Amino acid sequence: MIRVGFVLADSGNAWLGGVNYLSNLLHAIAKIPDRQIEPVLIVPPDMPEELLAVFPPWQVLRTALAVGQHAGWRLARILGRELVGRDVLMERFLRQHGIDVLSHSGHLGRWATVPTIGWIPDFQHRRMPEFFQPAELTSRDRVFRRITERCTTVLLSSVDAQHDLARFDPSAVPRSRVLHFVSGFAGGATSVVAEHVLRERYDIVGPYFHLPSQFWVHKNHRAVIDALAILQARGRPAEVVCTGDKTDRRWPGFFYELMAYAEAQGRKIARAFGLVPYADMASLMTYSVAVINPSLFEGWSTTVEETKSLGLTMVLSDIPVHKEQNPEQGVYFDPHKPASLADALENVQNRFTNNAATKHKLQAQEKLPSRFSKFGARYQAIVLETILGNSEKVSVDALLG
Repeated sequence: MIRVGFVLADSGNAWLGGVNYLSNLLHAIAKIPDRQIEPVLIVPPDMPEELLAVFPPWQVLRTALAVGQHAGWRLARILGRELVGRDVLMERFLRQHGIDVLSHSGHLGRWATVPTIGWIPDFQHRRMPEFFQPAELTSRDRVFRRITERCTTVLLSSVDAQHDLARFDPSAVPRSRVLHFVSGFAGGATSVVAEHVLRERYDIVGPYFHLPSQFWVHKNHRAVIDALAILQARGRPAEVVCTGDKTDRRWPGFFYELMAYAEAQGRKIARAFGLVPYADMASLMTYSVAVINPSLFEGWSTTVEETKSLGLTMVLSDIPVHKEQNPEQGVYFDPHKPASLADALENVQNRFTNNAATKHKLQAQEKLPSRFSKFGARYQAIVLETILGNSEKVSVDALLG
């Protein structure tokens, strides 16, 4: 059995999508028929057990070497990587515990003896630099460059991101692989909250759309506000329930600016609930007319994958990665034209029936185990390639056209 190490350095509260991604991946690995790999979680000594509860019961190793746990150990690891080209301390720890490859956890140095799979979710900072400070642009470039130069395999979440890699570092493309994330929570990892309980809890009366997304600038909530104002003017009002983190560290006052803008438009988003329990979020999606993702940029949208697994209708921006995700019940709109979104919402609301929605949900439940298993199997194949040698080469010219 090939043992694959994953370093989980913190609780992941700053990026819930990353924790959901890793949890789904580790659950998918457990579903692989004739499995050949075994994940091992590497965490700081003081990580609470409840933070590990979202993962399957794989082996957990506690060590101060986990990044961020102890400044002295962290400095020693950095010096090893930069001065001798090897993270000697971590390599020794991995060898002692029989770990054959390190995944989704950065690099171990240019001359590392343990293979690594470095994950780059997306190149948003390259595509939308206006949403980043200069120092963060430089930092991200540096971190990504070390992954592309020093990791055995570069893992990407979409072909769209692989195109960006071809522009960022063409030399890394032949060693790159795409792993399409699949959300498996609908298969039983999350309990469903009864509809009447949700409606009472969040004071929801009639049909509604659900927008489950952080209130970050590029998520494009403003287009939704404008679309709602257009529908109101048409005499076809729609209700949107918004959930997600209200804090954008790159634009600290954005949520309040957005609320002020909504009120100025005569359409205040009264149902902006912020972060809610995960079971509530999934259940709000389940009972909605459709889920909205108006984002201007995604690496591989968790919202879209959750919607696909639930068999729901999705109203989503027509950006390339959303088309690559290709939800069966997807309705696309131009994210720069609120009238396009208004048309999509109106059309979806007009044709919605409970019978059709139930049919699609049942079909999605039937397909989910196969989709989830293939996700795990694809990852296993990438691990085996990383250890045994890459057999599939990716052409830079083909990606750039």
